[in-house]
Amino acid sequence: MKCANHSDLEAVDICSSCRQPVCEQCIVSLAGKSYCKTCLEKRMEKIPEVQENKSGFIALLMSMIPGGGYLYLGLMKRGLQTMLLFFGTIFISAAIQMEELTALILPIIYFYTVFDTQQYVKNINRGYPIEDRELFDWGSWENKRSIIGIALIIIGAMALFNNFAHYLIPYRLIKNALPPILIIGVGMYILYLSTGKKEKEENSDGSQTSED
Repeated sequence: MKCANHSDLEAVDICSSCRQPVCEQCIVSLAGKSYCKTCLEKRMEKIPEVQENKSGFIALLMSMIPGGGYLYLGLMKRGLQTMLLFFGTIFISAAIQMEELTALILPIIYFYTVFDTQQYVKNINRGYPIEDRELFDWGSWENKRSIIGIALIIIGAMALFNNFAHYLIPYRLIKNALPPILIIGVGMYILYLSTGKKEKEENSDGSQTSED
């Protein structure tokens, strides 16, 4: 695989921002992630040179509305995405008639944004450069489109299920049984991934010892 900037050089890694293959001349490692120089230059341009101190108390009051604390700190992108996620969850759960989603997701979003806002206040007041990053690092637009498409399909399918399933099948029974089944399925999948990772590490360690 060739570098996106140098067609005559082999790529050694993928940029965490633009998801393009880059060579050793273009790659820069920062905080455990790899970036190309072009993406780093674009990010540095977005960082303001001077940042005034912010009140932790006002930020706390503003963060009582999810996303409001970010907006007070000038993090418009992060604040709007938080609001969209919070109020979008309420709208979707009402549309598909699954109020359980609000009880599961909203407390996590609420407390995360409160404490994350306070951390941003500390970093700003210490003089650290703050970037208005997205709430989730989805990578390139191609990855975002696939995630949004999958999410819309799932939401639409759940809405159809809630609107028409009670005419065909024991709706209440399935609705009550579905959340525990999903939780068990996710737990088994995570356990499967962790077990497979351990087996790969053991196999690699065994092959290294045999070679020695």
